[in-house]
Amino acid sequence: MLDDLTKAGTADPYTQRARDAVLWRAYLAQQDAAPLASLFRAAILTLAAPHYDAGQRAAWASAADDLDAFDARLARGVTLVAEHAGKPVAFGQLFPCDHVEMLYVAPDWTRRGLARALIARFEVLAREAGASTLDTDASALARPVFECAGFSLVAEEIVRRGSVSLPRFHLCKPLGAASFSG
Repeated sequence: MLDDLTKAGTADPYTQRARDAVLWRAYLAQQDAAPLASLFRAAILTLAAPHYDAGQRAAWASAADDLDAFDARLARGVTLVAEHAGKPVAFGQLFPCDHVEMLYVAPDWTRRGLARALIARFEVLAREAGASTLDTDASALARPVFECAGFSLVAEEIVRRGSVSLPRFHLCKPLGAASFSG
C-alpha cells in the first residue's frame, strides 16, 4: 500500500497546474536529510512566526542541527516526501503506526493541500496497520490543519527545548469508521 501512496499522479488536474505537479515518495536515508533539515528550519522560522517568538523558533529549529540525529529520526517509521522538480516541498512522518510525528511544508508551498494530503496518507497507513486512533502533537501552526482533518484536542502541553518552553497540542482522531476527508 505504501507504493500506492507514494506514486505520482495524485494532483487534481482541474485545480492544479501541471507545473505544480508533486511527486510523492518514501524518505531516502542520508540523501534526504540535508534538504529536509533545510525545509524543516525554513518552515519553523518563517511560518511559525505568528505563533512563536524568535527564541522559541530557534530552539525548535535546532532539532535539525545534528544532521546524523535528524536523519536517524526521519529514517524510523514511515516518512513521506513530496517533491517538485527534484526538490522537497513537504514531508511528514508516521511513527509509530498511529502517531503523526512530523508534518512540514516549505514556506512557498503552503495552502496547496500538501499537509492535508500527508495526513490522509498517514490515516490510510494507520488503518491498514490496525490502529484504532491516529494522534499527533501539533504546533499552534499545524493545529488547525489537523482539526480540519477531523482531529480533536485532547490536551494542551508545554515542551522544553533547552531553556525554552513551547506550547503544543495533543490531538487525536478515531479511526473506527470510514473517513471521507482528505
